[in-house]
Amino acid sequence: MHPALLRALLGEGYFSRQPPKSTGRDDFHPAWLQRHLAALEQPLPPVDVQATLSALTAGSVADALLQAMPQVAELVVCGGGARNTDLLNRLSEALPGVPCTPSDAHGLPAEQVEAVAFAWLAQQTLHGLPGNLPAVTGAAGPRVLGAIYPA
Repeated sequence: MHPALLRALLGEGYFSRQPPKSTGRDDFHPAWLQRHLAALEQPLPPVDVQATLSALTAGSVADALLQAMPQVAELVVCGGGARNTDLLNRLSEALPGVPCTPSDAHGLPAEQVEAVAFAWLAQQTLHGLPGNLPAVTGAAGPRVLGAIYPA
């Protein structure tokens, strides 16, 4: 892990934004990483780059979680990160006393979380129930999301 690189990465505007927020490849992509690596005085071995990215991910997740929910009882990890033992170990270190478990342990395969979320949204729409959380999204109120048009 390279502390100077980690500090530079944490200086990105995303990490100081207030929630709710989301990110992905639009913000964090190979060119973004290359820009930060090019600013270093010496090249880093790939293992150090990877360890720094893992520390960035675990640290920023832990900080955001504790800010939103200081008394968190458990962190359920889903998606590809649930298979990353280094990430799970770093999350456990950053959240002492908080179990960090893959969603599989709760009966939801980690790779299927998005599919299940869309199925839940479809169910809400079919039953005429809201699928949003105004406190999270900033919407004016609860809303049924989407529409069903029979053929």
